[in-house]
Amino acid sequence: MNIAVLGLPQSGKSTFLKSLLSLSDNDTLPEYCNIKVEDNRLKQVGKLLGHDKLTYPEISFTELDILTLNSKNTELKGIDSLQKSYGILLVIKCFEIENYSIITSDINQIITELIVSDTIIIENIIERRLKSSKGKTKQEIEVVNTEIELLNSLKNHLENGSALNSYIFKEGELKKLTGYNLITLKPIFVLLNSDTELIENESNENLTDYSSNFLYPSKLEMELSELTEIESNEFRESLNIDANLKYNLIKALFEGMGKIIFITAGDQEIRAWEIEKGDTALISASKIHSDISNGFIRAEVIEFDTFLKLGSWNECKKEGKVKGNGKEYVVNDGDIINFLHS
Repeated sequence: MNIAVLGLPQSGKSTFLKSLLSLSDNDTLPEYCNIKVEDNRLKQVGKLLGHDKLTYPEISFTELDILTLNSKNTELKGIDSLQKSYGILLVIKCFEIENYSIITSDINQIITELIVSDTIIIENIIERRLKSSKGKTKQEIEVVNTEIELLNSLKNHLENGSALNSYIFKEGELKKLTGYNLITLKPIFVLLNSDTELIENESNENLTDYSSNFLYPSKLEMELSELTEIESNEFRESLNIDANLKYNLIKALFEGMGKIIFITAGDQEIRAWEIEKGDTALISASKIHSDISNGFIRAEVIEFDTFLKLGSWNECKKEGKVKGNGKEYVVNDGDIINFLHS
């Protein structure tokens, strides 16, 4: 999963990424910053099964720069990278601020930039569709007109100042937009790049209306990564900062992108597979290999807590806790699955 990292100048995008990679301020960031989503549930399963070959999903971060932010001259650098990303992370400066309304203003400023970009994209699509309708049959023209009607509705939504991820789609409409890579359709996560004083005295809800957000002291985390584990833990304890803050951030970001995992637990490897919330057993099987989805028979599923309690596949089978499910079964976060296929 690739996430585009956006922020206003001096918001601390690079510092945030360096903190995730445990780099110092003088280190150079790689073009793609890859971070494992080290879900603790895999470690628990590994401990039960007696081996530690664990494979986690990854998040790849790409830092992008906003060149200009004003109504007269709007330009976004790296528009192609932004369109190809799965989601967007906004790094918002959240220190040395007396009036917290500035935080909301900064968020809205970037969102407005993205809305303008989407509006231009949609206008260009409409223009192409109108040209392409020439010489088509009546039925083909009706299909084009239906698409243009949807695009105009989306354009009105954008012009009212709302991102497309808040648009209420009718059944089947979202599929018509496949391939257009509209930016504000993507999930957006807000990272509140804070200082220690703020993280001690404020909660996320006081700072932004965005439900997907996280308070995170990037500079402090970067500096702590240069200390020994004992020194780092002592410093965190003195500031009342959770030792698992980085882990909690990655977990919150993963969930904020609408992602969950299912687990396969074999003799050689325990692996977490990234899927979207609401994905079926058939879609999940295809993440492993197309042969498994093509020859799908059923998915044997154990809930994570049940597996943890009973300790093995055999014990779960004895207790009748292994459920056989068909293609349309909606996978739950943490499900342990064995796919049977022809």
